[in-house]
Amino acid sequence: MKRAKEMTIEDDIEALDRELDAQRLEVARLSAKIEGLQAERDALAALVSKKSTVVVDNGASASDLRRLTRGQAIVEVLRRSSPEPMRVRGIVDALAAAGRNANYNGVSVDLQVLLAQDQVRRVERGLYTTT
Repeated sequence: MKRAKEMTIEDDIEALDRELDAQRLEVARLSAKIEGLQAERDALAALVSKKSTVVVDNGASASDLRRLTRGQAIVEVLRRSSPEPMRVRGIVDALAAAGRNANYNGVSVDLQVLLAQDQVRRVERGLYTTT
């Protein structure tokens, strides 16, 4: 009888160890998500603070991204946020704030084209900057 109790306690300890591992993994995932959100927030804040002083290379004001193609506008948004990289959602929000029609999927596809053209680079998964 005593042997059966020891096995049950050992099984409980193993189950608790597995649960601890799972919870530690969840904490690591949440920490990474928080860091990503903070980076995106910081990039947007930097974008807002630079908005009134930056001039686009072709002479258009920084807030007037509507004259540029969507690809050019994405590069300009990333250039203005430099050196801080941006996530797709931040780029979409910046384009929308400038009066551009943009959605997540469209910007994501444009980023792939811009990557292939070496106009932007992926700093890490989901973070983009200019070359």
